[in-house]
Amino acid sequence: MSKTWIPEIQNGVCINGCLPATDDALELCDALQAAAPSYSTVWEVGDMPIFSWDATFERYIDEQCKLHDEIRAGRKQCVLPWVVLEHLPDHRCKSRRFVFSQGYRPSCMGHGNGFARRGVVLTSIAVGMPFIYDPCNPIVTWYISKGESTRGGQNVVTMAKFANEVGHFPESLVGPDNINVPNYKQHMAAAKLHQTALVFLPGSRNTLADQIIKCCRAGLGVAIGNSTAVSGSTMDKSGVKIAVLRGSWAHATCFVGYRVVNGIEYVGWINSHGKIYGTSDEGEPADMCWMDRATLERFVLTATVYGQPYVVLPETTTIKEIERVRVPFPANWRA
Repeated sequence: MSKTWIPEIQNGVCINGCLPATDDALELCDALQAAAPSYSTVWEVGDMPIFSWDATFERYIDEQCKLHDEIRAGRKQCVLPWVVLEHLPDHRCKSRRFVFSQGYRPSCMGHGNGFARRGVVLTSIAVGMPFIYDPCNPIVTWYISKGESTRGGQNVVTMAKFANEVGHFPESLVGPDNINVPNYKQHMAAAKLHQTALVFLPGSRNTLADQIIKCCRAGLGVAIGNSTAVSGSTMDKSGVKIAVLRGSWAHATCFVGYRVVNGIEYVGWINSHGKIYGTSDEGEPADMCWMDRATLERFVLTATVYGQPYVVLPETTTIKEIERVRVPFPANWRA
């Protein structure tokens, strides 16, 4: 990794923070996947694996798709993470923060990983997992993954490795300042309790879109790097706030959230640039917009250059007993 790499800054926001995967990173990805156990494997508490994308994991995704489809079809409960967070009782969350801007730091890979993790914790709560929403400060694990440096970006594979091995640092312990690295070394053991199990998507540029859609439909999140920029948003003919692709960047983001409107599938895409995509009357964060399949297929064309995208499966704080949080659909939500 070049120590002289300087990120591009536009309007105070770093837009080039994801590095292309080097030969070493690609070899690391191959090694991690070669050693990955099946999703059916039993592992010791505190040792979160990197799983293989195998037939067992595909069955798990199919089961989760069925569960989430039933919830969406019945319109009894909303599983969109930002809506879940709005309805969480105080004892089930340690922060009401969902996303924020990375500012001038080239830390997008840490934020893409962290935002995917937050989203999956919230969707998991909505379907009955006994999680407490305890969001982590995304700058810390990113900083550690770079040998304790804030200069230059990070590739997808290396971020995945450190998210899995080191874990994450809750804001409740290190604070929410995501621009300046907080004191964290006394919390290394706590970070191990917030590790990320993950699965690298096996797809090529031609199949990644299908895999991302299916993961989001199953309530999972995907961290990704690419070079096709989202310049803004617009309303499509169904009234959905969708991404406008224009220009280029070297950037990491994530996908969390799924919906179907007028027979068209959409996945939720979340940025770390701050609130630049505007709002709609449906309550999405202004840090995000939706992508239909055609937009997503264009967006992922360069993804594998930065390292294979991966599914986030978070470890986090739990309550002692399962307590279902009922989250109604917003009254103005268009199915």
